[in-house]
Order: sequence, then C-alpha cells, then structure tokens
Amino acid sequence: MATLILRDTYRSLVEEMKTLEKLMRENSLKIRDAASLGDLKENAEYNAAKEKQSLLIYKKQMMQSYTPFKIIENSEIENDKVGFGNKVTIREQDTGKVEDYFILGPIEFDLDLFSSIATYGSPFGRALSGKRIDEDFSIEIRGKKTKYTITAIEKISTG
Repeated sequence: MATLILRDTYRSLVEEMKTLEKLMRENSLKIRDAASLGDLKENAEYNAAKEKQSLLIYKKQMMQSYTPFKIIENSEIENDKVGFGNKVTIREQDTGKVEDYFILGPIEFDLDLFSSIATYGSPFGRALSGKRIDEDFSIEIRGKKTKYTITAIEKISTG
C-alpha cells in the first residue's frame, strides 16, 4: 500500500534527502580524516563521526522505508468529512478542552512539518477518519475511554 503524502511534503522530503546525502558525504571525509590520526579504539573524533554517520544512514533509510508514495494534491483534499490533509478541531466532552489535529502521514510526522499530527494510520487518526462536524467519537487513552466531538474540518493550507 502506498504512503499518502502531500505534494508540498514530497518537495520537502526531496530536499531533506539531498541534505542527508550532503551531510553523509561531508561526514565521510571527517571519518577518513579522523581514521588517519591513528588508534581507532581511543579516537574520539573517529567514534563521534562514525556514530553520526550511523544516525544519518538510519534517518535516510527510515524516510525511504515509506515508499511507494501516493502524492495528494491540495485540490484532492475534501473537508466534508475527516480524512487525509485535514485540520480537525475537536472538543473533549468532559472538559470542554478544544484541540486541533492535522490528519497526515508518517512522513509529515517525521519531518515535523506540522504541530499536533495524528497520522491517518494511528488509532486516533482512524477514530477521526470519516467523521463529520458535530459527530462524536470515543477512544481509549491511557486506559480511560474519552469522548470527543468534531467541531471543525478544514483543508490544510500548504505552500
């Protein structure tokens, strides 16, 4: 199954991958230079550079693990019911607390492009999916069933 991704997020992802490639090349030079200093067991610069390289490789692999993508254009996003690409306002029924969530995918979450992301595949995202304004839903959070009401559904404004 393809991972849903906003067109603007895809552009950000391409830039992030280019940045990671550049950082990996630069860090490879640091590894080479640190290795030339001698004893690798007690070479702090070498060990730090190797650890950084591992983290860069992990991040790149994580981003690649979401392929294939299904790019969603802004014009494809609807706001009559909750789905991918929506900003949803919900009100907790017991407390009256109001919160906004962005229904997006794991790439938007990993790139930290929006605050308060509920990925469409998460239990919370699935509980919201398909709901309409003034519709209620419940979800168990930390062992307690909590009821919410959808108060607004908007298209996420991008780019």
